[in-house]
Amino acid sequence: MQFKDVIGHQNIKEKLIHGIQKNKVSHAQLFSGDLGYGTLGLSIAYAQYVLCLEKKENDSCGTCSSCLKINELQHPDLHFSFPTVQIESNTSNPFLSHWREQIKKNSYFTLLDWTQAIDIKGRQPIISVFESAEIQRKLSLKSYEGGYKITIIWMAEQMNSQCSNKILKI
Repeated sequence: MQFKDVIGHQNIKEKLIHGIQKNKVSHAQLFSGDLGYGTLGLSIAYAQYVLCLEKKENDSCGTCSSCLKINELQHPDLHFSFPTVQIESNTSNPFLSHWREQIKKNSYFTLLDWTQAIDIKGRQPIISVFESAEIQRKLSLKSYEGGYKITIIWMAEQMNSQCSNKILKI
């Protein structure tokens, strides 16, 4: 996903691009907005621009090997964390194929849309302490392609307190 694919947010896009061009990338970014604001798409576009091998002035190239992997949500240095139904799995790893399908279908989905996609009983998904351990494990590994490592935590407000406390320590 490129910046051009994200509707609006022109001012934010310019600030993010400017930070990367000036080599001032913070260790953490918070993308927050109401439902339908496109924060997930914006964060993926930002990750693509950070990891792009042939950056253009206002967007990623969209054609390098890194961009192609991110378009498929398969880049080895891009990780996702999202709420899951704990009875089904304590971590998001088993749901990655569903996650990729959901984003490719529509990146402007809600927690209710996601819950219906992964659990027919409609149980409340959370991000558990097990997921925080998995995030720590992934971030402790060396970058596969020699650049940045990025983890996008979608719906971070669904973290339980134990998980959020462990995340603060990394």
